[in-house]
This record gives sequence, C-alpha cells and structure tokens, in this order.
Amino acid sequence: MRWVIRAYSLVLLGYTAWRTVDFLLSQLPKNDLSLWLSLAFLFASEAGLILWHEISLNHSTTREQHGLAVALTWVDFVASLAAGTADMILRQTLLEGYTIPTFLAQALIYGLPLVMAGNIAGVLLWFSNDAETQIQRAKSELRYETFRLAIKDLRESKTHVAESMKAAIARELRDSVTQRMTKEYLREPVSKAAPSKPTQEPTFSGNGNKEQAEDFLAGGGK
Repeated sequence: MRWVIRAYSLVLLGYTAWRTVDFLLSQLPKNDLSLWLSLAFLFASEAGLILWHEISLNHSTTREQHGLAVALTWVDFVASLAAGTADMILRQTLLEGYTIPTFLAQALIYGLPLVMAGNIAGVLLWFSNDAETQIQRAKSELRYETFRLAIKDLRESKTHVAESMKAAIARELRDSVTQRMTKEYLREPVSKAAPSKPTQEPTFSGNGNKEQAEDFLAGGGK
C-alpha cells in the first residue's frame, strides 16, 4: 500500500511540475535562459518537496534537522501550489477576462527567488545541524576552552612560574657556557714542552785530573 501511495503522489507531483514549468516559461522572456530558470525553480519546489520530505522521514539525525526538513517540505509545497494555480488561471480559466489576483502575482514575483534561497539556506543549515557535526563542534569548543583557561592561568601566574624556573634556567645556561668553553679549549693545539738542557759533563784537563776522572766514573758519577 505504501508504494501505491508513493506512485499516486508522484503522478500528482508530475502534473504540478508541468504546470510550474509552463507558468514560468509563459512569464519569462523567450530565450534559452528562461528554460534553465524554470528548471531551477522546479528543483526548489516539486523536487525540493520530495527531497525534504524523504529527509524528514529517514535521514535526520537531530531534532533541528527534522524540523528544518519538515518546514522546507511545506514551503516547497506552497510554492508549487501557487505556481500551479497561477498557470491554471492563465491557461484554463472558466471566467472570461479573469486575471491573476494582485496578491498572488506579487507573491510569485517575490516568492520564487525567496523559495530558491530558502532551499539553499536549508541545505547549509541541515549540514551544520548534523549529529556528527555537532559532536565535532562540541569537541572543538572544549579544546578552545581548555586552551583559553591554560593561557589565562599562565598569564596570571607568570611571575611565580618564572621564579620557579629561574634556578633551572641559570643552571642550564651555566652548563652550556662551561661546555662550550671546554670544547674551545680542547680544540687548541697542545704546546710542545721545551727541551731540557743537557747536563754538562765535567771536563778534566791535565794529567793530574785523569785519576780524578777515573775515580768519578768508577763511582757512577758521584
């Protein structure tokens, strides 16, 4: 039975879609752009009605999405009804000389672009109100708040933090300077030790000193 109702509704929507396109083609200037504008409004009325109705039934993840889809379903329905009614008045009026009422003509003049804009805005709002998008947004807001509080706490306690880190920073600077000076010192060439002056052996002259020399050598140089 459900498919019978769906088929019945599609037949009726096909008829109203034909009326909508016929009305727009009769009112717009006779050029190629008129056909494209008529088809564009068809997507924002009959096609939009089917799309938003299906979304409201099976593809909404939040209450905001469901409410938006239901609202746009009825907006597109009213737009389709107004365009179809205006076309029937122009093409098949039973009263001779009957014209479109002023309020209906003004509603169509201002309403058609508003309906198209409303459908575009509806698409943007639908995506922004998706459940997964809201979860990601909540995580981002939590992260932003954490960073904000951390920065605020750091600014308020920067003097205390600086005092607590002063000794560690001074020690780190001292070690760095010491290490650098040590490396520079080790890179310098080691100077050679000055050669020691050789011990001058005693010299002896004359025969009288020969015996003294022999005694000196026999005693190990003492």
